[in-house]
Amino acid sequence: MKALPKIPGYELLTCLGGGAITTVYSARSREDDTPCAIKVLRPDWEDQPVAVKLLQREARAGLAVKHAHLVRILDTHVMTPPHFLVMDYLPGESLRRRLRRDYRLPTATALWVVRQTAEALAGLHRAGFIHGDVKPENIRLVDVGKAILLDLGFAHRAGENAPFLEKGYVLGTVNYLAPELCGPEPKDDARADIYSLGVTLFELLTGQLPYSTGDPLETMRRHHAEDPLLLTDCLPSAPADLTELLDAMMSREVNDRPNAMRLVQDLIGREIASLGQRRAA
Repeated sequence: MKALPKIPGYELLTCLGGGAITTVYSARSREDDTPCAIKVLRPDWEDQPVAVKLLQREARAGLAVKHAHLVRILDTHVMTPPHFLVMDYLPGESLRRRLRRDYRLPTATALWVVRQTAEALAGLHRAGFIHGDVKPENIRLVDVGKAILLDLGFAHRAGENAPFLEKGYVLGTVNYLAPELCGPEPKDDARADIYSLGVTLFELLTGQLPYSTGDPLETMRRHHAEDPLLLTDCLPSAPADLTELLDAMMSREVNDRPNAMRLVQDLIGREIASLGQRRAA
């Protein structure tokens, strides 16, 4: 069994998962025994400036933005090895796990999850940050009636990713990338998060993605050059106003997408209407 890393001030307990450059562990504080989760930069990435920079930017965004629906960062150690972040330990399950079990969600539940995620995005955008990787894996359902947006690993200010994009880095998850990030001259804008949230909502309502999947380059080409499936292609009973909202969120034209605050207001109205329709039924 592989030994757990040594993190000053904390005892790591079990591996919870991770990404390309980090691993996340359940842990406890040695000072007061408080449970937490710790994201640790993997040893083979400790000497890679890009990896260190991404973790430093994650720390910056997490410390700058406090929101009820955004993961809370409690402590950071990102200037010298070992590089790590300390976060709240969240019970519950990821939205991806919920989808694997239920395939798709009732409209009222899907709107509830997406509205709370949009509130977290509004907080980030108001502070000048872009999340950069909105998808079901990064939304956690905790307790009863609460969704938390996780993983600020690609969080950044507009324009900061230009040097990476020019070198051909793909920062995000291709199935959820906005069209303007998939072309030969990628353009960075906070409303890319709205597009990714639109893809997530489409998936919650239908159980499938709006584009067929393939290798990353082919998927990016489709997002850049082709129109997605319509909601009514997969869910004929979808109300017209919900279809219009989703079309706006996933518009290929950035300026046709709502900003996060307007989206929250639109979603609240549809959430209330869907609850009323469910009670009437």
